[in-house]
Amino acid sequence: MLPLLLFQIGVALAQGHTVKGKVTDETGAGMPGVTVLLKGTSTAAPTSADGTYTIQTPSGEGTLVFSFISYQTQEVAINNRTTIDVSLSTDAKALDEVVVVGYGVQKKATVTGSISEVGGAAINKSPQPNVSNALAGRVSGVVINNRGGEPGYDGAEVRVRGLATTGNNDVLIVVDGVPGQIGGLDRLDPNDIESITVLKDASAAVYGNRAANGVILVTTKRGTTGKPTVSYSFNQGFSSPTRLPKFADAATYASILNEIDYYNNTAGGLNQRYTPEEIELFRNGSDPLNYPNTNWLDEVLDPYALQNRQSLSVNGGTENVKYFASLGTLYQDALYKDGATKYNQYNFRTNLDANITDRFSVGLSLSGRQEDRQFPQFGAGGIFWQTYRAYPFIPARYPNGLPSQGVEGGINPVMIVTDAAGLNKNQRLIFNGILRGRYDFGFLEGLSVDGFYSADRGQSFTKSFVKPYLVYSYEGNDTYKPVTVGEPKASLSQIQENTNLLTANIKLNFERHFGDHGINAFVGYEQSKNTLEHLEAGRRNFPTILTPELSQGGTGPNDRSNAGWSWVFSRRSYLGRIAYNYKEKYLAEVQMRADGSANFPTNSRWGYFPGISVGWRISEENWFKNSLPFMNELKLRASYGELGNDNVGSNQFMNNYTFDNRYVIGNEVYPGLNLVKLANPNITWEVAQKTDIGVSGIFLNNFNFEFIYFQQKRKDILANRNASVPFVTGIVNPWGSDALVPSENIGQVNNNGIEATLGFDQGAGDFRYNISGNITYAKNKIVFMDEAPSILDYQRQTGGPLNTSLLYRSIGIFRTQEDLDKYPHPSGAKLGDLIYEDYNQDGKITADDMVRTDLGNIPQITYGLNLGAEYKAFDFSILFQGQAKVRQYVLPDVGLSGNFFSTWADNRWSPTNQNGSYPRVDTRTGSAVSGGLFPSDFWLYNTAFLRIKNVELGYNLPSTLLSKIKIEGVRVYANAFNLATFTKVKDFDPETSSGNAQFYPQQRIINLGVNVKF
Repeated sequence: MLPLLLFQIGVALAQGHTVKGKVTDETGAGMPGVTVLLKGTSTAAPTSADGTYTIQTPSGEGTLVFSFISYQTQEVAINNRTTIDVSLSTDAKALDEVVVVGYGVQKKATVTGSISEVGGAAINKSPQPNVSNALAGRVSGVVINNRGGEPGYDGAEVRVRGLATTGNNDVLIVVDGVPGQIGGLDRLDPNDIESITVLKDASAAVYGNRAANGVILVTTKRGTTGKPTVSYSFNQGFSSPTRLPKFADAATYASILNEIDYYNNTAGGLNQRYTPEEIELFRNGSDPLNYPNTNWLDEVLDPYALQNRQSLSVNGGTENVKYFASLGTLYQDALYKDGATKYNQYNFRTNLDANITDRFSVGLSLSGRQEDRQFPQFGAGGIFWQTYRAYPFIPARYPNGLPSQGVEGGINPVMIVTDAAGLNKNQRLIFNGILRGRYDFGFLEGLSVDGFYSADRGQSFTKSFVKPYLVYSYEGNDTYKPVTVGEPKASLSQIQENTNLLTANIKLNFERHFGDHGINAFVGYEQSKNTLEHLEAGRRNFPTILTPELSQGGTGPNDRSNAGWSWVFSRRSYLGRIAYNYKEKYLAEVQMRADGSANFPTNSRWGYFPGISVGWRISEENWFKNSLPFMNELKLRASYGELGNDNVGSNQFMNNYTFDNRYVIGNEVYPGLNLVKLANPNITWEVAQKTDIGVSGIFLNNFNFEFIYFQQKRKDILANRNASVPFVTGIVNPWGSDALVPSENIGQVNNNGIEATLGFDQGAGDFRYNISGNITYAKNKIVFMDEAPSILDYQRQTGGPLNTSLLYRSIGIFRTQEDLDKYPHPSGAKLGDLIYEDYNQDGKITADDMVRTDLGNIPQITYGLNLGAEYKAFDFSILFQGQAKVRQYVLPDVGLSGNFFSTWADNRWSPTNQNGSYPRVDTRTGSAVSGGLFPSDFWLYNTAFLRIKNVELGYNLPSTLLSKIKIEGVRVYANAFNLATFTKVKDFDPETSSGNAQFYPQQRIINLGVNVKF
């Protein structure tokens, strides 16, 4: 009905006066997206991809207003004309464009902090369903690592300028002004996003004790003046792994098992388990029942999985009431054949703004989504662990179609990806509501008060039904024995968790110019309250799997279980900022926040977090303009701030007890309290002392650049005393491995580096192109952690970066007996094992020869290169993203316990291949001399890479064709995510953080889509 109504409105308007024309820039190129408004009304139309427009007016009178960001607005009288062409000139004050900052907006010209911004249009170019992944490579200072691609759990690890603490490094997410809004960033609909801003230095001080790790501000779309514009988009994606390993076939693995037997019993020879004839049967496939050759990846995974997204929105309004509303859906399937994993999302958003009077305005934002996740009983990590380990000489299914027992305990990978063992269903409901108000005082120009009240609610419901299922064992003579996997009867567990966040904010603002002096200031108060309630219950021994409800389980006293807990957390804050500029040439800003956090004791609950920044637009000096006329804009700036991090466990300032003990009095069992953690009455927040020095500018009209040096000193990091409290004191927790003594604010970490960006934008006629690149180098160093004095200098974490490993240095492979006699080696080392460096040169290999690595799994260097071009109705963009100076330790769990990657199997040292580049195989890598028994840098991979992160090609259908069917615009496009990866790593995606490479792989996505505007 809505499209029909819009068509009828279009017909009615068409009966008036029609004006057509084209809007071009100074080079003559058509300008898409220019707003053409009939002055004094809500009648408006945007220009199409080639800059043309058509607008219906009631008569031939009136004035058209042409406006576009960074261009001078023009007003042209219609005077009964039907064709009006306009050329817009760039605004000499293009830097009047504003950027979102903490609790407000500022002109780009006067910003003195280290702030990066990404437009919603750029975010929307990525077909990756998770918004966090779309940020990779687009701005400097933001380190994005996607650790896996499982549907519903494919969010990226976001770090601003790398790591800076041994504690929590999570970035604060602020959505439409609400800090820590329930729902976060990952699952937002990119079609709803106007912009994403990253605060990286003292500019985040206004968020106080939550700002130390950086702040990301998400601003959603709001209504604009003009007639209703209805937009619909649909895209269909096809996802596949960026990288999967190849595994040894059955013949190779049979030979490997023979070698393992030989190493354990050399007298038995090389064919103790399989004869050469049996190995040949594995190889030639002539007896698939008794000598199968199973490719488990082919049996478990499809070549690709489907995903799609739809979005419908309406946008418009008058000068007094503006609205934006949207509906969206998202679907993701998994790679598993006949898999149970699915993800469905349904979301809505409504942003309404109204001017009640000339001085009083209100806004209402309502948004929500439903996330439906469904999984088999095995998690993704367990599925890939079982699949990668599966023996190739065991069939997935017998020739008659019956499933085999798999490797162990009846766990067959082709079965555990399905719903055979039951389903794990998780539904998450999120609601966000924000009511805003603003009042401008009439008695003093520039004085106003504004505020908001937000109510967020999250509800998670999990229902996990586990049931037994059958696999089969081949007994010979065409006999298959059924084997029940799991408990004989089904069981059910349900978990309900409710979270609430209430946030209230009020600010008194003053913004005014006094001649050459400009002031922008506010003081405010904010408070928030978080609550959580958790309830779970379970039943066992269901008489039938047909009734998966709690009331239908077993009735015995041991068939029922329940648990529950809750917590409340609150904050109070006073905040303020004052920014001053003189002729927009000399700039200064001071901000302060005082935070009271319930994580700390009442006598030391409040923390104070200042930030100061200054800037000098040197290009505004007359002597500079005369000396360097090619430099259009040049700004020097510096900042310093102290920011906090209170993201630690609650109630650490008091003794913690649990009901772990049991006492028997008479014939009764009574619960008893057990002290599990001593109080730390002095606990406080981490403090990040951030210093930033930057220069940015524009030259030769089309080039822009920025260079930043940053330094951070993080102190008062909450950490355990690992050495100062001797173990012999007995102050340990008898119920677990965690020490009884509390963590203390003793850690210190430094972080420093540089950021640089360079961009170019040029247009000529119908052709416009742009290129921009960014690079970040961020290196951290542990200044203090409580390490024992006896630790060797080269094994200390102190003085090195975070996330490093302590490993032996491998210097080769024992290929001959002479090598074995020449080099010190561990007890049990044999030919084919790794040679370890005797680092301390004491003539033996001991733990003292382990050396701390100099790199971890968070890259010190990240970079991006973005290219874009437009020609008439076509547009093209490509984004390259990469990382360097990064390492990841990966040792697969293989041997008798599972199959080998082909890179190892085909290149292993063996008695018949003494030139192999990999060590000999062993019973199990976790306990092998060349594996987990002596972890070494042989298994430390250089995970640097360069990706084609995003590529998109679009085409706008001709407006002359669309106008006949009353459609404003249609754009069809194809895009891709992780299209190609260039790296030295062969068997797994280089962004992994998995120590055994057995994880749901990152995804390559090919996507087709269409956008339609009415």
